[in-house]
Amino acid sequence: MESLHPTVWRTCRALSNNKRLLLLWKLLQVGESSVSQLGDAVGLSESAASTCLRALNTRGLILAERRKKYVFYRPEANPEVEHADRFLKMMRACYDGFMPLDLVAYHMTAFTHPRRIDIVRALNEGPCDEVQLSIQTRISPQALYRHLRKLTARGYVEKVHETLSLVPQENQLARELLAIALGL
Repeated sequence: MESLHPTVWRTCRALSNNKRLLLLWKLLQVGESSVSQLGDAVGLSESAASTCLRALNTRGLILAERRKKYVFYRPEANPEVEHADRFLKMMRACYDGFMPLDLVAYHMTAFTHPRRIDIVRALNEGPCDEVQLSIQTRISPQALYRHLRKLTARGYVEKVHETLSLVPQENQLARELLAIALGL
């Protein structure tokens, strides 16, 4: 089997999709299911369900097992995929805590681009202004503004008197996402 090395931002991108989250929630509920059963349960065609499940599998969040002509999936982290276990535990906690899919996806979108991860890592070194941050991250001011807007809207970065800083997170999902993005 080829070793998988998905990035944090790609895993967040996979988990920022409500259809994929709905399928993962269903797997967390039932434990194991075939593609067709999962598709029927969440109102997706078998083809659409299969595509979504492959994306989750590629990120190491679920495992696939072929049995004759059927493929069965179960929520189990691939130990060869960095952060897969943390992401799956995070998703299980969201499921168990009845966190709405939209809220999970909303938080995931904060980290769906590598530049946003670079920004939070730079701000983890200490507060700074936009010019300093642009120089430090080598992100153009225009692109920096777009990414800061997303991080600010999601509550991960704040700007007070021209100074940008990370916001301490109260939500467990947000704390864990930030920790993964920071490499902690």
